[in-house]
Amino acid sequence: MTIDLIKSAADQGIYLHVKDNTLHFDLTVTEFPLQLKQEIINRKAEIIKFMSHSTTKLADGISLMAKHYPKGAQLSFTQQRFWLLERMQSGNSQYNIPVALKVEGEIDLTLIERVLNTIISRHNILRTIYQEVDDKVVQLVQEESVFCLGYQDLSIVNEQERNATLSQCLHDEVKKPFDLTQDLAIRGQYLQLTELEKNLQQGVLLLTLHHIASDGWSMEVLVNEFVTLYRAFTLNQVNPLPELPVQYADFAVWQREKLQGEEFVKQLNFWRDTLKNAPITHELALQHRRPELKQSVGITVKSNLPSSVAQQLKCIAKQFKLSSFMLLHAALAIVLSRHSNQSDIIVGTPVANRAEEKLGGSIGCFVNTLALRLNTSQATLGEYLAHVRQVHLDAQVNQDIPFEQLIEALNLPRSSAYTPLVQIMLTTNDKFSVKQEPQSLLDLPNLNLSPLESNHPAVKFDLEIALNISEEQVETIWSFDVALFEQGFVEQLSEHLNNGLTALANISSEKLEKMPLNCLSILGGKLENYLVNGLSNTQDYSDDLCIHEIFEQQVLLTPNKVAVQFGKNSLTYNELNERANQLAHFLVREYKLKTNTVIGICVERSLEMIIGTLAILKAGSGYVPLDPTYPLQRLTYMMSNSGVEIILSTHFIISQFDLNDYSCICIDGLGDLDKGERFFNYPKNNLDALVLDKSPNNLAYIIYTSGSTGKPKGVLLEHKGIVNIASNQKHYLGVNENSKVLHFASMSFDAGTWEYVMALLNGATLVIADSVQRLSPDCLSELLYSEAITHVLLPPAFLAMMEYRDDLALKALVVGGEACDQDLVDLWAKKYRMINAYGPTEISICATWAELQCNQKVVIGKPIENTSAFVLDDSLALLPPGVVGELYISGVGLARGYHQLPEQTAERFILNPHFDGKNKCVTEYLYKTGDIVRYLPNGDLDYLGRIDEQVKIRGFRIEIGEIEGLMCACPEVQNAIVAVVKTAANTKHLIAYVQLVAKDIDENKAMQLINVIKSKLVEKLPDYMIPSNFIYIEQWPLSSNGKIDKRALPVLDLGCNEDEYVAAATETEERLVVIWANLLNLTEDKISINANFFSLGGDSLLASRLVRAITSDIVINLEHIEMSDIFSAQSLAEQAAKVDLLRLKQMNSQGIDNICDGKVIEEGEI
Repeated sequence: MTIDLIKSAADQGIYLHVKDNTLHFDLTVTEFPLQLKQEIINRKAEIIKFMSHSTTKLADGISLMAKHYPKGAQLSFTQQRFWLLERMQSGNSQYNIPVALKVEGEIDLTLIERVLNTIISRHNILRTIYQEVDDKVVQLVQEESVFCLGYQDLSIVNEQERNATLSQCLHDEVKKPFDLTQDLAIRGQYLQLTELEKNLQQGVLLLTLHHIASDGWSMEVLVNEFVTLYRAFTLNQVNPLPELPVQYADFAVWQREKLQGEEFVKQLNFWRDTLKNAPITHELALQHRRPELKQSVGITVKSNLPSSVAQQLKCIAKQFKLSSFMLLHAALAIVLSRHSNQSDIIVGTPVANRAEEKLGGSIGCFVNTLALRLNTSQATLGEYLAHVRQVHLDAQVNQDIPFEQLIEALNLPRSSAYTPLVQIMLTTNDKFSVKQEPQSLLDLPNLNLSPLESNHPAVKFDLEIALNISEEQVETIWSFDVALFEQGFVEQLSEHLNNGLTALANISSEKLEKMPLNCLSILGGKLENYLVNGLSNTQDYSDDLCIHEIFEQQVLLTPNKVAVQFGKNSLTYNELNERANQLAHFLVREYKLKTNTVIGICVERSLEMIIGTLAILKAGSGYVPLDPTYPLQRLTYMMSNSGVEIILSTHFIISQFDLNDYSCICIDGLGDLDKGERFFNYPKNNLDALVLDKSPNNLAYIIYTSGSTGKPKGVLLEHKGIVNIASNQKHYLGVNENSKVLHFASMSFDAGTWEYVMALLNGATLVIADSVQRLSPDCLSELLYSEAITHVLLPPAFLAMMEYRDDLALKALVVGGEACDQDLVDLWAKKYRMINAYGPTEISICATWAELQCNQKVVIGKPIENTSAFVLDDSLALLPPGVVGELYISGVGLARGYHQLPEQTAERFILNPHFDGKNKCVTEYLYKTGDIVRYLPNGDLDYLGRIDEQVKIRGFRIEIGEIEGLMCACPEVQNAIVAVVKTAANTKHLIAYVQLVAKDIDENKAMQLINVIKSKLVEKLPDYMIPSNFIYIEQWPLSSNGKIDKRALPVLDLGCNEDEYVAAATETEERLVVIWANLLNLTEDKISINANFFSLGGDSLLASRLVRAITSDIVINLEHIEMSDIFSAQSLAEQAAKVDLLRLKQMNSQGIDNICDGKVIEEGEI
């Protein structure tokens, strides 16, 4: 930032100023460092513009003057915010600023007290208290105040105990809150560590200031003045410091006066436009759930890069006309973007806000925060860096608006859980701490002081990053809130920033401008190779054969083994092959079929279903499965869209549908060796592959899936992907000639293909469930038992309806098609091998799978053989493990695309930027699944839902699966689904649909159990994750493929629009309406219980008055209500409910006799 350069020059004794639009300097040192001089020359125009703007535009006509304020002065905007934060979280030490100085030599504690009292007397802000007068907060200077230095002697204990006590003392001092209504804004103590010879000591001088009275610049002023005064008083000299021209209160009043007029409005409008629709919070993955009250305990992580990288980065900054700080910010934003999968990145940075020369030597909180909003979705690095530069320049020109004013103007959602707008702060190393001053500056007569760093700083934001680039190195210091992040995660962020900066430094200057931004790697070569190649498994399979050719090989191996059975009827492999061959010869001869012709097959569940499917494949064609139970309109669309001219069906189905426009072939009775005379004269031998131009790249089938336009879309699948699936089933699921595979799914779903190829391409027996068994869990369970089924694929919703039994022959129980509950796994996986199969239709049925274990997280696992999975952001850049992103799949099973939908095909089947031709699993194209996942540390994929189901409630990202998981963990719950609904006011609410373990209960009993469940959730989840409504479901509505049909769940009316008037219904609501009306200067009939306090004109100050009014008017002890309660419940109805809950807690804590004044008239039982 420009102010940083000006300040850096001042620190080195070079003072810049503007006169007649010309940049001048005053030297207080013997020479002007060449590097600094060159940087000032390079940025001269920028400095002139900044200094001219800062000292004139808003200050025109208003002078900063010293005045006296006997009744107290207004607070500055920054002070006002700190005071409100103190009210929101009383007793919070988040905004303490500690300075710990290691002391060696002769120390005079009396002299230290004299020095500090002199500084306190000199800077009124350090003896200022804050009080409410006539509904306003003012700052009052205490004329009489004495600073006393605390003392502890730790030299009398052993070294181990001394170090532990020192650490605890430092921690306690930092955590000790200030009482802003009566305390000095500075306190201190001396901790004596050792007693050396004569008067020599080693110790620690610990000073703590409150941020309301200080900032980073002020801390330097404090240390410098301390050193100057201590040196002078030691030598019996008088106070050498000049009198301050103004005090902080003068600045506060002046700031209020100057922030008026056109320039103020212009800047405010700039920020409103710039921050319109800004994200409420960052999207970095939190390792711990965000507490409802912001915490402040931190840990520090440090790293650095060598001089060679620093020098190259400086060259890049110069090439793109950036300051070094801008370039570092650009790199950091990319890292934050990749780790949050968001392109809209807001980072705060402090500016000194001391353009007035009179303020340079003052202590006080002058600092302002700029919210820098970067968009990381630019196509090239050159475009991105130009964008970064413009963002910084615009922010500097408009830096006068106090951050606190901006927050009020933007009317952002209030929360006590996080800082508004900015939760990540970027600074240079010296902005919020005492710098490593030159040793000569801290050397005192017979005494040496040096900064003592803490590894557990108080953090005001989620992340605080200090970046500094010099000739010697690039230094990074990360301080993070331990209530949110683990150290390993922040170390990974640091490593990835270093990787990104190093990669940037290694790019030739010629390539920088046009390099795609998503090609800038932050992961490092080892991790990147692991994510691209290390998680996939290349295996040989029969990649030169088609589906039916693998089947024909199996016929030769097991000709007399039963291949398929339906009820009491069955066919051996040889019989099935001959029947399919006869039908295939008929098709080729009668219809002169060409390769990739599509043929429909519309038959009931039967042996003919399998015969017809194989025959179509043998004839060199692709099949279009048409489920006769589908609505006629859908079937008509599928037949028309696919372009089928030939349909295999039965007399009964043909009689039910109008199929006059198609060549219909009746295959009734083909499963009976004594029937199907029409095809007896056709050969039973396999067809000649060369004549039919067969290839594994040929079309195998078209499956229709739901389309976003309301019409189903046909997915074009080739033979090679299905052959690969069968190979995977053999290796992973253990399917062999002794296996019996259930055919449960409709052939119109890809699971139907999964089931028949699992059996017939691996020598197993396929057992087809009839329509009754498919709908009845009890009947299907009996089929599994009686036929000794070994391999089954079922939707979790159907499996959940089956009664558990431990006498089945299952070798592999596969679930798929929808998310599987942990309870279901814990029930079935204790006896049976349970597999979770995940895969869109577009990747040949299955892309990943995982073996599920009891009491372990349900995941979708790792890619199947010859398949790869990528977790990418919107720019297709690889995301680090643990980061939530969209799942993309590549591999041999990738579909051709969507039939006759080139635009949708182009949207979902995209070029793979990670393809290099070396790995068969990594193909040229990717399928964009629309599913949200993340990689777990062990390489498993964790499925989190659909991208269009991502939810935010009150600014918090909600993991619906977490809520569902906790609900299902309750012993009262059989299954649960959480959905998001919008009210008329366009606010989002969570609705929970609950199926209970208890059956045949009335609604009252159900609601009693649901209240028990809700109480358990309240113990484990923050309030924003608690569903607002719970709906009892006796039986889940199922779709035709056995999945839960969420669209058929009951719809809940969540009531009125916020703008619609709804009268108060309870006594508490009525009393709140009166309070609101008085505070907001509105009539009571204008205040609906659905209204939002801040939308009606409330602000932070009025919220403070609201707390006092509630406390006095509704008889609640002040200790039981905080401003944070107002911020978390902003509508009147929500506030009333909160107040009632607080009153109940108050009654419980005080005892009923206290509430009733001890006068019990009658006792009874309700």
